[in-house]
Amino acid sequence: MRGRIVVTIIGSVIATSLIFGLAAFTIAYTMEDRLFQRALAEEVAHQKTSWQRTGALAAPKSTNSAVYRGGQLLPPDIGRELAENPGQTEFFGRQGRHYHIQRFNLNEGRPDIGPAPAVAVIEVSRDLLVRPYRDSIITLLVGMSLCIAILMALFGWWLAYRAMKPLSDLARDVSKAESTIPIIDPTNYPANEIGTLAETLEQAFARIRGFVDRERIFTRDASHELRTPLAVIRGAAEVIALNRDLPSDFAEPLRRIETATTDMTLALDQLLALARESDGVAKEMVLLRPMMDKAIDWAKVRYPKSAIAVSTKIDDRIAVLVHPTSLQLVLNNLIGNCFQHVGTGQLMVDFEDGCLSISDDGPGFETDGDPFTAFTKGENSSSSGLGLDISRRLCAAAAIGLSAGETKNGQGAHFRITF
Repeated sequence: MRGRIVVTIIGSVIATSLIFGLAAFTIAYTMEDRLFQRALAEEVAHQKTSWQRTGALAAPKSTNSAVYRGGQLLPPDIGRELAENPGQTEFFGRQGRHYHIQRFNLNEGRPDIGPAPAVAVIEVSRDLLVRPYRDSIITLLVGMSLCIAILMALFGWWLAYRAMKPLSDLARDVSKAESTIPIIDPTNYPANEIGTLAETLEQAFARIRGFVDRERIFTRDASHELRTPLAVIRGAAEVIALNRDLPSDFAEPLRRIETATTDMTLALDQLLALARESDGVAKEMVLLRPMMDKAIDWAKVRYPKSAIAVSTKIDDRIAVLVHPTSLQLVLNNLIGNCFQHVGTGQLMVDFEDGCLSISDDGPGFETDGDPFTAFTKGENSSSSGLGLDISRRLCAAAAIGLSAGETKNGQGAHFRITF
């Protein structure tokens, strides 16, 4: 912004100088031409008076003037050019000569006598005031313009520095704040627009600090207070299931309780992972095959009735640089979706060229559009429709590429994870 202010001032000075120079030259040339036209007018009046009194032309009033009757030859400098341009009144002759002419009628005002055309010519090369010094005047104007531009540039830089310094200080205080959310003291800034901006920013930052504090408290409480009852519910369901005297019609409700607590645990882990700040999340090299096997085993426990066959083509030595928790949650969700929706079919997992592909031959995506959109789910789905949206946001926070589409044969769903 400082540079723009300086450039604007310099441009204004140059533009003003150009306009002033053109105006000065226009005025000077106009005044000079009017002097010559006045001299010609006086010569014409003198000749008309002499002609009407004596019937002859008088001697010119000045040595550089001459009057020519209609048939007389004009000076060679202007004769041919005047014949080609009868309306022209100013001519540039040879060897620096300069002429002004005026056509007139010696018998003007005497209609009883025929016209007597004449031409008054004045050679003004020795009387020119502007043209001989034109180059010097231009040099002077250019030099003055440059000097003024330099002075105004220095003044503009000083003015911009003084005007922008409080704003630069404000930007520095915001960018170099020790806390995550800056704390600004508006009294450190002048009582003008910048001071108002500082006060407004501090009010906005105060509200943001409140939001962050409430979110941090919620994340802490949810992490500690929700996991415990979920674990208790799941453990109690498992203990009840071990009772051999339990009626047979209790088995399905207990399984549903177990599945619901598992889903709630996964959703809680995903939401808490999203709520944590992504900056400074530690990445490490982790083996991909064990994480995939863990996700498959978890899905088998979660969906015991699924008859899907899994084909895993991941070398045991393949490692990727990721945040392990985020990747495990994403794999759990994607593999779990395949087990839930495919039922009886095949799940293919492969790793090639730094990309992990997960494909199945199930019904595919039952809805049109982006499957990662929140609350997007098929008609037969019993989920909330948030799983893929949360996975997408987890991948975005962990710098993992995630895309979805159909398989090559057009059947089933295909997910592609890029590291």
